[in-house]
Amino acid sequence: MQPKVEKHISAQPLANEYGYLITNREILSSDIEDFEYTPKPEFEGKFTIFNEPNEMVLLQRFFDHIMEVRPHIFVTYNGDFFDWPFVEARAASYDMDMKQEIGFSRNKEGVYTCRPAMHMDCLCWVKRDSYLPVGSQNLKAVAKAKLRYDPVELDPEEMCPLAASQPQVLSNYSVSDAVATYYLYMQYVHPFIFALCTIIPCEPDEVLRKGSELVCLVD
Repeated sequence: MQPKVEKHISAQPLANEYGYLITNREILSSDIEDFEYTPKPEFEGKFTIFNEPNEMVLLQRFFDHIMEVRPHIFVTYNGDFFDWPFVEARAASYDMDMKQEIGFSRNKEGVYTCRPAMHMDCLCWVKRDSYLPVGSQNLKAVAKAKLRYDPVELDPEEMCPLAASQPQVLSNYSVSDAVATYYLYMQYVHPFIFALCTIIPCEPDEVLRKGSELVCLVD
C-alpha cells in the first residue's frame, strides 16, 4: 500500500476475543451493524462496530481505544513492515503523532516498540518456527495450514468496488485477518515464545525475533 495516497477503509482491533471494527464512511457506502465472524466454533469472533465519518476520526478512535483497553501485548502479522508504518504515515498526514498518541515508534532495528507493552509480530514465528515453505507464509495460507479453515479471500482490486457495492462483504474480509492473527497467536506463538522465555532471560518480543540465537548470547 502507498500511505501517501491510500487511506484506511477500516481498522480491526481484537482484544481477548472481543472484536471491534472501525469503518471509514468516506469509503464504505453504508453503516455496518454489529456482526459475528466465527470460522470455526472454537474461533469465535463477535465484532462491535464504530462507523466513523472519515479517516482522521477513525484513527483517533483507534488510538483512543488502545488507551482505553491498555493491552500489554500487541499482536500483528507483518506489523513491523506493514500495519504500523501505514498507521504512522496516515496519522502523520493529519498532524497526529503515533508515538505521542500510543507510545509506538520504530527503533533503530526497524522494529515497532512501546515501553509499557510488547509487540508480537506473528510473521517472525512463521518464518522461523512454523516449518511452512516460503510460498505458504502469507496469513491466509498459514490459517489454512495451522488453524485448519479456509479464510475469506478477496482480490485486492475488488476491495474499492466492494466498499461501494457490498460493504458487508468487505467488512467480513477485514475482520477475518484479525481473527486469524489472534488465534494463530493464542494457539501457537504465545505458548511457544513464553515457554522459551523460561530458559532465555530476555523480553518476549526479543525472543520472538531472535529465538535460539539468544541462547548463545546469554549462555
